[in-house]
Amino acid sequence: MDENKQYNDRTPGGIGDDNENLFVKRNSPVPTRPAQQRTVQNTAPARPAQQRPVQNAGPARPAQQRTVQNVSPVRPAQQRPAQNVSPARPAQQRTVQNASPARPAQQRPAQNVSPVRPAQQRPAQNVSPARPAQQRPAQNVSPVRPAAPQAENPAYKQRRAIPQTEANSSEKGTVIAPAASSAAPEAAQSVQTTAPAVTEKTQNGAGGKKNDKHTNTKAGADMMVSIVKAMIYMVVVLVVSIFISIFVIRVGNDVFAFVKSDEAIDVTIPEEATVSDISDILYENGIITFPKVFNMYASLKKDKGPFVAGDYTVSPSMSFDELRKAFKKQRITGTCWVTIPEGYTVDEIIDLMVENGIGERDRYIDVINNYDFDYWFVDELEKSQLKDGRAYRLEGYLFPDTYEFYKASTEEAVISRLLDRFNEVFIKDYKTKAEELGYTVDEILTIASLIEKEAGGAGDFMYVSSVFHNRLNNPVVYPRLESDATTVYAIQVSTGVRPDKVTPEDNKFEHPYNTYINPGLTPGPITNPSASAIRYALYPAQTGYYYFVTDNAGKVYYASGVTEHEANIEVVKKVNQQLAG
Repeated sequence: MDENKQYNDRTPGGIGDDNENLFVKRNSPVPTRPAQQRTVQNTAPARPAQQRPVQNAGPARPAQQRTVQNVSPVRPAQQRPAQNVSPARPAQQRTVQNASPARPAQQRPAQNVSPVRPAQQRPAQNVSPARPAQQRPAQNVSPVRPAAPQAENPAYKQRRAIPQTEANSSEKGTVIAPAASSAAPEAAQSVQTTAPAVTEKTQNGAGGKKNDKHTNTKAGADMMVSIVKAMIYMVVVLVVSIFISIFVIRVGNDVFAFVKSDEAIDVTIPEEATVSDISDILYENGIITFPKVFNMYASLKKDKGPFVAGDYTVSPSMSFDELRKAFKKQRITGTCWVTIPEGYTVDEIIDLMVENGIGERDRYIDVINNYDFDYWFVDELEKSQLKDGRAYRLEGYLFPDTYEFYKASTEEAVISRLLDRFNEVFIKDYKTKAEELGYTVDEILTIASLIEKEAGGAGDFMYVSSVFHNRLNNPVVYPRLESDATTVYAIQVSTGVRPDKVTPEDNKFEHPYNTYINPGLTPGPITNPSASAIRYALYPAQTGYYYFVTDNAGKVYYASGVTEHEANIEVVKKVNQQLAG
């Protein structure tokens, strides 16, 4: 017969007669054409790649097929339950019981079946249209998972009859798929799955609603407990944070004295006080609040003292750093210019330095007399052995000039600066000249110190120098130098007081430096001479003077003999009386 002929026999169970089709049983699955879908009552369209008869089966997952009794499966992207609805996919066919086979190029409607157009789907009785891109589960229908497409027409020419056991298997919820033709790319598989258990809500019915209500009540109670716990935790954290903040603020205020009283409080620091002793004293006097924090702060600063004993006036407004420094030896920072006048003695230089805040007197004396300075003239002085009664070892070597010192300079650094300057002034030729005259460097400085003190000005240095050299060269006639400046120095060194005027009684003062009593030069220089005095001590004027006298105006009167000298003394008395008015 013609392959395109259609039969409209709508008698239940009726089939069309075709010379290329085999008679199948009434309940046998019928493959559909690849390009068309057929909607049947309680029937899902078959996919072109696989045919599976399904009876009372549930939808199958992409990788597994399950039969479910009265259960709506969940689709991959959206779940929409519908009664007696089977999802249709554009590229799949599904064979169902009571469906008539369709030829590859022919569509045959079955009983109670309405055809579906390719571009539009017409719903039949109790059937909802299937969307091209959406799957809807139907009751008692199980969609078949996608598989490889079946072969062309030759695959449909050879169909096998459903075994007798298939009907029995369908009654038990088992689905057996017919084998594909030998020409198909993949063989059909028989999958047997048991229907999954129904949900708790379906099995229990009204009991499920009670369980849901109990579950919701329990969840609400748990949520309230969690909220209460969270609130308690937040309150505890807040309270602890407040207490910690208050403590930190108080400690910070105590350390840095942000807001504290500026009241002046007197405290006494004992001898050899430790950091712990200082903190206790400050705490007892209300200056600090946290003595242990003070100890910890001093430890972090690596401050272990020492602290100077004594009475101090401090205030709570002082920070920990200021309090620590208040009880220590203070050094003034910065620099200052100091001018040492020509003819200043060691005592006067020390007093000048201390007044400018540089060093301490006792330390200066120790450094001047004992410190091992690396200078050639100091080494020569040590080798020549100091004369008995010498007041200061380095008297005469501390060159007078103007210097800039750091206020924090040590005593050694200050004395070194003065010795450096002397080393620059006393050149090598001076040393050679001293040797030619038969004197040591220290003896030349002693003569220069006498010239510095006795001469009224630099214009008289060479003449006064000639008097001292003339006397020293004639020790038999003039054994003593008889210089008033030596008497003044002797009294100053012994008593610490420099006399303003020398009397005949003062010239009888017993001391190694008094040239009225002792012959020759003094044990050492009596002052620190200038560069001019040093030079004229080496290069005196050639005169016959053995005496000189100076009035209060600074004028010097020279004489070669005693008679001339006594006449000059009378002149000086009159001048001084006139000056005194």
